[in-house]
Amino acid sequence: MASRPVKSWSSPADWSISFAKCGRAHPARPLNASVFARKLRIMNSGNETTRRRLLLAGLATFGLAGCGFHLRGQLDMPFKRAYLNASRNERFMNRIARQLEINGVVLTERLNEAEVSIRLFNIKRERDILSLNRAGKAREYRLLTTLNYAVERADGTTLRPAERIAVRRDITYDDTQLLAKDQEEAMLYRDMEDDIAQQLVRRLAAIKLDGPAAQ
Repeated sequence: MASRPVKSWSSPADWSISFAKCGRAHPARPLNASVFARKLRIMNSGNETTRRRLLLAGLATFGLAGCGFHLRGQLDMPFKRAYLNASRNERFMNRIARQLEINGVVLTERLNEAEVSIRLFNIKRERDILSLNRAGKAREYRLLTTLNYAVERADGTTLRPAERIAVRRDITYDDTQLLAKDQEEAMLYRDMEDDIAQQLVRRLAAIKLDGPAAQ
């Protein structure tokens, strides 16, 4: 008699598992209790298949939390405590801080409490005309957002010399829809800031703390 195939249950979330051994120096962040409680409420109201899937997903999450488990997309940062050195554009800085925290980095209030100092400067927004209509008015613009950054150890030695990140978006202009276009432009600038924040964190993830000081 042929054996019945074993049915596998997959989590509805998109997980990835680090193959590092348990007890590594960078444990994954624990599952938020309110999130798990919400899953339990769904289990009580859903069908049998949904309940099984969510139960197994929750148990797997708690069981693997100490073994290098993390959400796909979360980076393995080389440092866990950072000092953010910036004095302008609070909204943009909050986006960068949020990306760092998502990836397990704690932001400190004092430089001497951090492993690295991330200096952010020359944050700019620009808008250039790309094309004109028959009346000689702007028909299309190119939006540009730039950020310069540098990274140092707590002792002041340079880990990453000053580099620039630039992101561009194009937008058409219609003077009959001024409000809508203003809202679209604001949305594109927010999108560019999010893009830059993500690019910055990916670059920071590639830093080697134990490498030689950069020139």
